[in-house]
Amino acid sequence: MSGKPRLLIVSGSYPRITCGVAGHVRLIAERTEKLGLYDISVLTSADEAVDVGLAQGYRVLPRVESWSLVQAKRICELILAERPDIVHIQNPTARYVGWRSVVMSRVGPILKKLAPRVRLVVMQHDIAVGRKLFQYRYYPLLHNADAVVVSNSRDEQAVRRLGVPESKLYRAPVSSHFAGQAPTAEDKLQARAELGIAKDAWCVSYFGFIHPGRHIDVVLRGLAELKKRGRSVFGIMMGGAFPGADNYYHGCQKLGKELGLAAELHWTGYASEEQIAQGLAASDIFVSLPGRGADMRNTSLQTAMLARLPVVTSENPRYYIDSDLRAMGCECIRPGDAGQLCEAIEKIIQRPPSAEMRARRAAFLEPEKVWARHIEVNLRAYQDLEPLEPGRFEDY
Repeated sequence: MSGKPRLLIVSGSYPRITCGVAGHVRLIAERTEKLGLYDISVLTSADEAVDVGLAQGYRVLPRVESWSLVQAKRICELILAERPDIVHIQNPTARYVGWRSVVMSRVGPILKKLAPRVRLVVMQHDIAVGRKLFQYRYYPLLHNADAVVVSNSRDEQAVRRLGVPESKLYRAPVSSHFAGQAPTAEDKLQARAELGIAKDAWCVSYFGFIHPGRHIDVVLRGLAELKKRGRSVFGIMMGGAFPGADNYYHGCQKLGKELGLAAELHWTGYASEEQIAQGLAASDIFVSLPGRGADMRNTSLQTAMLARLPVVTSENPRYYIDSDLRAMGCECIRPGDAGQLCEAIEKIIQRPPSAEMRARRAAFLEPEKVWARHIEVNLRAYQDLEPLEPGRFEDY
């Protein structure tokens, strides 16, 4: 026993479970541990995919057999067995999404009833999509929390609609999990040669999970239309199927062939950091078209902007329009419109964002700086200190 306060991070995901939250949990555990302020443990799924050997200076406890609603009390028992002073819940994760995420809305109230002195902090990763009524499934969790952390203005607005008071709402920005550098001209030539990309081809890349909500089929149709217009094109699709989306993944590969793009597409499957760096270096434009519209929690966009790439992404007025993305010079289109995608790509090729704009937004998103700020915000939430004002690109 070190005498330090005990911080327990609770997450259904930890590397190597396939979930975007997995890397986030590892990152915040490592960076917080280096500060030497807490004894840190991560309570996660009892899954053979969990790699406890990745932990440096903190413990990983793969003990939760099920995240079902009926197991809420058992999850609380596992939490309290670690005698935490602070519990930091990650919500949702791939192990509890949709209606399954109500398990945390049961865990939160039980935990506060059994141990009212434990400070409960919730990192709400994604709430502001779907029907607003559906968002109320998180109400019991958020209102029993002592602090609620969000990463972007869209989720902040949704949490405020649920009545979370400003005094316990914290905004912690996120950036890329990859520490890549802006590629040089030599890097670009080498990457394109290794991938067999013609010198005059317009190379479009995507990085992230492949599932219907990302409209990869629309990207393929856009490339096919550009090819019909006489443009030399190439597409790099970096990422594997999201759990449950294997049919869509293979369907997109089949569609690419049917559209006559077999020789102009490179599929990496689940991509390593080296593959992502190579794909971005080879690219002229990055495209990501989430159906709900993009926002600043889409770290793949940030990874592309750190690589100084022009970006085409989506906005959906039904949910939210992120003004920061437009301020950063991103081309924002309707997520399902291949024609609009073609026009956006043509526009960027003719008038790309200035070097000054690309450098400025890369500096704003610089991972070391952003993640340091994220950890600082978390610490303030743990210690019941006043929230910080979020930074905006327009003010940078």
